[in-house]
Amino acid sequence: MKRVIRPSAIAALALLVIAVSFASPAQAKIQAADTAAAASAPGCTFDTLSAEDRKRYQSRYKRRVRIDGKAYADAWLQENACPTAEQRAARKQAKGKDGRPCKRTRLEMRVSPGFNGPMTMSPVPVCAD
Repeated sequence: MKRVIRPSAIAALALLVIAVSFASPAQAKIQAADTAAAASAPGCTFDTLSAEDRKRYQSRYKRRVRIDGKAYADAWLQENACPTAEQRAARKQAKGKDGRPCKRTRLEMRVSPGFNGPMTMSPVPVCAD
């Protein structure tokens, strides 16, 4: 006996697959934001930022709240405006060719392309070892 699948069952299955594929990245983003917010420094919220930082991050923070939700926006703010001491240290350290942090660094001027304008020079930390 041949088994026949109704078109309505196929359509329902297709809708379910589409819904799961769109929901999964959003759920993963929310779960990652919740995890990052739990590990964040206590008291680091948009309201506790200085007036200068609040002005700097206001438009980007509000856009993330509107689009992705408050938990994701708070995690983004924690990562960008309120890094932990380890994150700050990792960000500032220049790394050598082997990937390890440098013991001594020096500033080297590098050329940066200017979009619709002249090229500029920017100081970049490099290893002096």
